[in-house]
Amino acid sequence: MSAGVAAADPLPVADVTQSADTDDGWHLSAALTRMTINSVPNMAATAFTREGFVTGKAAATIEGNGAAAVNSGTLVFGLQLGCQIDLSEGGSVGGDADIGINPGLGAGDALSDIGPYADLGGNVSINLLPGTITNVGLGKKALKGRTGEIVVHDAHVKVDACGGAVSVRFFATAMIDTDKSDDSVNAYGDILSL
Repeated sequence: MSAGVAAADPLPVADVTQSADTDDGWHLSAALTRMTINSVPNMAATAFTREGFVTGKAAATIEGNGAAAVNSGTLVFGLQLGCQIDLSEGGSVGGDADIGINPGLGAGDALSDIGPYADLGGNVSINLLPGTITNVGLGKKALKGRTGEIVVHDAHVKVDACGGAVSVRFFATAMIDTDKSDDSVNAYGDILSL
């Protein structure tokens, strides 16, 4: 069993931008920049918890001159955490024992089977579940005007009760609403290990 992941320099994540033209004629963009993941040994010193700190910036931009006015816009910044094997259901250790005196006689009426005996039985079970992917919010901002951004420095993240690898991916979602339609654009960073 391991006490956790050794501390290392923060891993940089490549910048990414995703854009789309809406049916209303707006050009909507979501961008992720300045992203790093810093894995550290977990405080609990268990083999089934991963811990780290993340830094990054998400930005949304609305450009162009659409046919319908933008009523509202929102930027969401977050992480997706993937656990290879979910151990959250735990496990159990069970057993039974039967102890006593054996009064019986063996073959040929020998007295060799007389005496104390112990019959021990036991079991151990671990409930392994398929891996999980969880979204963790880092920030949400209403867009006022045509731009908005969220910056996070050293936000704490952890995954408990996980066997195997833990993956992390940044995401940003830019959403706008007009009288005609709702539109969204999603940007995703590279997948790295926590």
